[in-house]
Amino acid sequence: MKKIIYLTAIVLLISTSPSTIKAQNDISNIFKAGVVDLNQVANGYLKPAGNCFSAGLATNWYNTAAVHKLLGFDLTIGVGVIATPQTERTFDLSGLTNLKPTISGTTQAPTLVGTGNGVELNLMQPHFMADGTTVNPLWNNGTGKITSFVTPAGLSQYVPTASVQFTIGLPFINDVSIRYSPTVYSSGFEASMLGVGIKHNLKQWLPIVKNLPVDVAVLLAYNKLNMKYSLPTTDQITPEKLVSDGLGYIPDATSSDYSTQGVNIVAKAMIANLIISKKLAFITPYLGFGVTKTNFDLTLNGNYPTLDGLVIPTGTTTPKMQVKNITNPFQVSSTEVMPNATIGLRLKVLWLFSLHAEYTLQKYPIASAGFGLSIR
Repeated sequence: MKKIIYLTAIVLLISTSPSTIKAQNDISNIFKAGVVDLNQVANGYLKPAGNCFSAGLATNWYNTAAVHKLLGFDLTIGVGVIATPQTERTFDLSGLTNLKPTISGTTQAPTLVGTGNGVELNLMQPHFMADGTTVNPLWNNGTGKITSFVTPAGLSQYVPTASVQFTIGLPFINDVSIRYSPTVYSSGFEASMLGVGIKHNLKQWLPIVKNLPVDVAVLLAYNKLNMKYSLPTTDQITPEKLVSDGLGYIPDATSSDYSTQGVNIVAKAMIANLIISKKLAFITPYLGFGVTKTNFDLTLNGNYPTLDGLVIPTGTTTPKMQVKNITNPFQVSSTEVMPNATIGLRLKVLWLFSLHAEYTLQKYPIASAGFGLSIR
């Protein structure tokens, strides 16, 4: 189970670990966006991936409306893939202050869960210096270019998900499902997960459906995943990685320690569904209707350098890059509430084993499948 949690978590961390993003330009490029535009570029690129990732936590919670007998149980392994909506495969470049696309008229760039190459942006001289009042001597009416960089490319519009779940039947015809992993540590990475679901048989309380030849249940479930990643020394973002074209730089006087850099991620999903199923020999078709709520928070922690424009040091004529440090430079946060509808099919094989496949239609649609050992 630990390995599955690790692999699931690393899908998202690939967007924030510099060592794994070489194929789509160094993540340090985002810090070349400068102080003013950093949040817009970071949020635009990362937020859709967080939404997809959180939606994946809400899948494979059930494959029938029938509940277990007392102390009956099953162990189910599920996998799935989330399709990114078309509108979240790119992010808007309009509204940027000091960044201008090299190709005039370019208004969109791929997100992490989009496709295609990144867009070249030019960081222009800001009008004012860091104090907010002193006019930049190299501003040149907004036409002075500091540097150029390419936004990271899209990886894929499909995001995988995985889960391991244990369910047991308890008194009062309830199923309790657990998803749990203690904290996993590996090379500066750590992750833990806890999920709880309760499925309750409604037929015993509803005279209207009590005699219908179907099973009817309600499911409430909650899943939370915590992840942390500390950047190793070789991958820390430093001024040397931001300054190019042979320019020197003036370091921020407050600190030159970048050893605290890291990423914290918290993803949550809650689901409430009405489930209807009908067992037909070895086959059980099922339907689910309800709502999914997801929360995603990514915080970049530590001390990071960013570019604050060219300056001409006193007594010289050679421009140098002014570096400004930012602590905890940006946070990507998102909440989604999505109506959903699920259609699935469960197949019992070899007495104790079952297979299932389902599709959930919602803003972030999910196709998934699973394999389980079950004693009902």
